[in-house]
Amino acid sequence: MNRDAATLAHPASPHRRRRWLVVAVAALLAAAGVLAATAHLARDAALDALRERGAADLRLYIANVRRELEKYEYLPALLADDARLQRLLGKPADFASWQAVNRYLQLAAQTSNAAEIYLLDREGTTVAASNFEDMDSFIGDNYRFRPYFQQAVQGELGRFYALGITSNERGYYFASPVRVDEAIAGVIVVKVAITVVERERGGGDREFIVTDPNDVVFLSTRPQWRFRTLAPLTEAQRGRLRDTRRYPDRELKPLVVRHRQSVTEDTTVLTLDDGTSYLRQGMPMFAAGWRVHVLSDTAPVAQQVSRSVMLAAMIIAAAGLAGGIVVQRRLRLRDRMRFEHAAMEAAAANEARVRAVIDNTRAGLVTLTDNGYIASFNPTAAALFGRAPASVQGVHLAALFERGDAERLAASLDTATRESAHPVIEVTARRGDGSQFPVEIAVSPMELAEGRRYLVTMHDVSERKANEQALRRAHDELEQRVAERTEDLVAANRRLTQEIEEHRRTEAELIHTRDELVQAAKLAAIGQLSAGINHEVNQPLTAIRAYADNARLLLERERRNEAQENLSQISALTARTARIVHQLKVFARKSSGTPSPVSLPAVVDAALALLEPQLTRGGVAVFRHWDSAPLICLGDMVRLEQVFVNLVGNAVHALADTTEPELHITIRRDDARLVATVRDNGPGIDAADLAHIFDAFYTTKETGQGLGLGLSISARIIEEMGGTMHASNHRDGGAEFTLTLPAAQPEDGRDE
Repeated sequence: MNRDAATLAHPASPHRRRRWLVVAVAALLAAAGVLAATAHLARDAALDALRERGAADLRLYIANVRRELEKYEYLPALLADDARLQRLLGKPADFASWQAVNRYLQLAAQTSNAAEIYLLDREGTTVAASNFEDMDSFIGDNYRFRPYFQQAVQGELGRFYALGITSNERGYYFASPVRVDEAIAGVIVVKVAITVVERERGGGDREFIVTDPNDVVFLSTRPQWRFRTLAPLTEAQRGRLRDTRRYPDRELKPLVVRHRQSVTEDTTVLTLDDGTSYLRQGMPMFAAGWRVHVLSDTAPVAQQVSRSVMLAAMIIAAAGLAGGIVVQRRLRLRDRMRFEHAAMEAAAANEARVRAVIDNTRAGLVTLTDNGYIASFNPTAAALFGRAPASVQGVHLAALFERGDAERLAASLDTATRESAHPVIEVTARRGDGSQFPVEIAVSPMELAEGRRYLVTMHDVSERKANEQALRRAHDELEQRVAERTEDLVAANRRLTQEIEEHRRTEAELIHTRDELVQAAKLAAIGQLSAGINHEVNQPLTAIRAYADNARLLLERERRNEAQENLSQISALTARTARIVHQLKVFARKSSGTPSPVSLPAVVDAALALLEPQLTRGGVAVFRHWDSAPLICLGDMVRLEQVFVNLVGNAVHALADTTEPELHITIRRDDARLVATVRDNGPGIDAADLAHIFDAFYTTKETGQGLGLGLSISARIIEEMGGTMHASNHRDGGAEFTLTLPAAQPEDGRDE
């Protein structure tokens, strides 16, 4: 394409470019304005919908709370009419009356599901309570400072909500005066647990809170918001709360709010310190003196705004695309006319360029007439054959090749005419000097204005033939080497297979030997315990024989009651002996090897029970440090007992020369693992021994007191259960062994 054609095909117009730039900027500004307006309208609509749904949920929640409290409002007045309460207030020293009222209040609390019910005298002292059997019973406590007592002694129905002074549990209190001969002699109080209303509708995308007149959050479906304030408290407010002791020992810190945005008079958008944004709506509960709030998560609002903006953007993009298509079609039509003119000028230049390519290509190109005679001969073909183009023009192509290849050339011309494929054939050509050379030929038909022509492409393949022969020789040599190497590899593979099989047999024997060694270690431990166990078994047997002889004499003298007591003692001693034998049997049995949930405290207790004679004989004080929560690990109970028997037995041996021997066993949970430590206050472990303490056959005991396998086997057992075990010296003195084991998933406990 010449310069004029390129100018026509790609016209440059700075004025047109500036005009399109202005149009594009204006369109972008208009689209931005539409998207901003869409976002604003979508946010207002989403907030309105969220506010309406929050108001409905708020009314329903208030109705549920009111219904839950009204179930107990009648109960104090009903109980106040009972003659037993009136009689106790008249005679508080009557024990029978006191006990009857306590039982009555206990039954009433259980029947009505009230948290507590208690009776106060005229001075506000509790004289009877439904929890009279509990350690933290209300009996004897004075509650005259409580507003519900002050309201009730005035003859009104008392109401109050606060934390319990004794129980530290939140509750709503109803109080009614108890009249004796028309005079107020005391107050009956019903405490209602209000935690049930917190679980009514909380969670998900909305939370509920209930505040008192001081804006203290008393109820909340989000536990971390309880006893927080919506605004900082003044000193006067704090003084009133201290007088009524409504929230004893609570700091009442404000709820941290990053940002507040007022939407309406009763609606505010709050952004908390964790970045969560809520729409807060409130409504009063006049009877209870509360204000109930619902906090709705505003994340759906942002999602609605995003969807609306995306939809608007898609509409704008579709409109812009449609306009662009129209403009593009007009531009294409104009450019097509310009390109057609340029193509006509380029055709002539292209024909000259093709001729130059043919003349300068490295392949021999020959054009033939429709009957196989040479029409043209390019310079490369002339060089291949050593003939001038003029000398071969008009000569049949078969004259340039060996006679045997003439038929193949004729077949190639016929195939090129009938089929679309152009096969490549290899023939032998003759140069002008009579020499021969191999050549590849491909024939392609051409339909020109003057009729059908053939284009024959030729490549001298003399060099390739020589390379193929060299490659064939190299291939034969490589095949021979591969065969020899394969034979060597087969022999090596056979030897490797034999070695692997031998390794497997050795590994199986090692596992069997290790298991037998574990069992032997158990039996060795039982042998070491035999003296203490012999004493523990002989002592009950001696006592059984004495009790049996005494029982026989008592029966002869017809003193049956005393004989029965002796027989009961014999039964208890038999059970004790059976328990000792059972512990030995459990410890001695072989492990199944299958991990299962195991209570680690139960394993420790079993090991301590097995070693109790040694601990008692050595005067060792055992301290257990773990709480009542389930401490379950994944392991093998039998093998774990052996580990703790080894550790505790070693500790008893180390404490032999200690004045006041102590053994501390601690179990705690650390995320997904359990950590157990066994510590004594003995001399500890020498620094030189710490590096080898878990090596097999390494022992610090005297000759004949151990093989040095206990700690090595114990460490191996813990590792096979997916845990770790290491030894150290405690900073307060003594040796300390620390075990970690994978924790099993504990069963879900009930809420207390």
